Amino acid sequence: MSGRGGRELALHLLYQMEVRGESIDQVLPEALVFFQPTPEDRAFAVRLVEYALETMGFTSDLLEKHARNWDPNRFALIDSCILRLAIAELAKVPQSPMKLVINEAIELAKSYSTVKSGGFVNGVLDPIARIVRGESHPSKGEAT
Repeated sequence: MSGRGGRELALHLLYQMEVRGESIDQVLPEALVFFQPTPEDRAFAVRLVEYALETMGFTSDLLEKHARNWDPNRFALIDSCILRLAIAELAKVPQSPMKLVINEAIELAKSYSTVKSGGFVNGVLDPIARIVRGESHPSKGEAT
């Protein structure tokens, strides 16, 4: 597992891939020059992006079902990338603590998106994280 630098690089890579319509191999060289990551952060970032791509269908289903009052098709692209990476990490990197993943996603949203994005990412990600990690609790109004 790696830290914030790896997650920040992963966000940059995934976002650039989406905006440019390019592969990770095409956007990685420029990102490496800009971020100058440690070898550990680089490996972690590439792995997170690969996981996000692998789990795209799973992530889309979760967002459709559990992003209450929000249409995933209307998410800001940067917020969508943050959520996709966090959900992929929760699903594929069990040694990453759930609270750490959520907090890192919130901090990335605060740094790279709008003033309200941290709260938005938290509100969407928290219930999904519990489901992904098997800690789902019934919502208010659901039977226990």
